[in-house]
Amino acid sequence: MGMGEALANYKATMGAVHRLIDPSPEGLGLSARGLTMSTVGLVPGMRKFTQEKLPITLALSLHAPDDELRDELIPVNNRWKVDEALDAAREYYDATGRRVSIEYALIRDMNDQGWRADLLGEKLNKRGAGWVHVNPIPLNPTPGSKWTASRPGVEQNFVERLRAHGIPTTVRDTRGSDIDGACGQLAADV
Repeated sequence: MGMGEALANYKATMGAVHRLIDPSPEGLGLSARGLTMSTVGLVPGMRKFTQEKLPITLALSLHAPDDELRDELIPVNNRWKVDEALDAAREYYDATGRRVSIEYALIRDMNDQGWRADLLGEKLNKRGAGWVHVNPIPLNPTPGSKWTASRPGVEQNFVERLRAHGIPTTVRDTRGSDIDGACGQLAADV
């Protein structure tokens, strides 16, 4: 997660997945239920992955529920919009029964407004209940970045508004930031 788009290199990614989950001696025999496939929303790749019908968790890195901001944050959104990515994620749940994880990095004064939490809740509920879980992620500090984490009260409001829509929501723990080893920090020091 976070260091490239696995679904953009589908053949190699699925080779790695099978190496992990196939029984020995071809594979390592790990449980597919313990794996997560992360994507920024490459809809054709998501649909192809759905056809595999593997019990792997799908994580969609959304970071904004509206196309205007997501176009800025996630360039692939210029090709496959928020609703298309959410529809493909729901199709994954329908085919596999595996609850989809929505990853949402909370960026101070950029994507952490209460109305965005409400919009996200509405869009997820429009596609039914029980199919999704949202992981708001406090942005880890990175030297030289103009972005920073949301204020604690703003983060809490965002979470409460999602929960008010009935969306299961768990704030991601930010382990490792004290040693610059948390999500997004490792690449900053190369």
